[in-house]
Amino acid sequence: MTTPRYNLAIVLYQGGDLLDYTGPLEVFNSVYTRPSVDAPAVFHTTTFARTSPIKAAATGTMTVIPDSTLSDLKGRLEEFDVLVIPGAGPKIIKDLIASEEGREIMDLIKHFLTLKPRDAHRVLLSVCTGALILGAAGVLRGKQATTHHMFYDMLSEVSAKAGGEVEVLKGKRWVDAGRNEAGVNIVTTGGVSSGLDGSLYIVQELAGKEASDFAGEIVEFERRQGEEP
Repeated sequence: MTTPRYNLAIVLYQGGDLLDYTGPLEVFNSVYTRPSVDAPAVFHTTTFARTSPIKAAATGTMTVIPDSTLSDLKGRLEEFDVLVIPGAGPKIIKDLIASEEGREIMDLIKHFLTLKPRDAHRVLLSVCTGALILGAAGVLRGKQATTHHMFYDMLSEVSAKAGGEVEVLKGKRWVDAGRNEAGVNIVTTGGVSSGLDGSLYIVQELAGKEASDFAGEIVEFERRQGEEP
């Protein structure tokens, strides 16, 4: 069996938006070395959380069992090529940022951005209001970013409070802020389903257009090129 080329970590927390992480999970788990579901997978995905189980947002009954803990991720962070930070409702995000758990997640984000790519690529992806966590961590300073269209001002505010102005691009499905000094790309997406668009964009960058198109075909999602979120 061929070992997947890229390792992907998704950070979960209580009340996180379900599609923010299941959407990217579905996309990255649908990427193959050639256009066939019998071909070797390109990505290996793992979910991490501080607590277990995780209660998904807006469901009331659905719980998610993460694969491992944030402590485990901290010790293995260098193994991962893509780190995904999903979003949530504004109150959940504010409470998370102010909590010990939030500080632990933000420390992981900052550490990840210091790691040189293992195989030419390392990517930090935030989905929806996950960008607010990046902003609060101060890692969007001087960069372009986007988020859910209802929270552009909030992204500017939390980033400024962390000591860094961010250029918020409105009406974008995703924004690639380019590589930092360590060579890590930061990609932020618009609201909720825009995480699918951003994930397919990253697949194209890492695995090629054919792989991205085939993943889109598998999940029956046509990657949107429009400017409206």
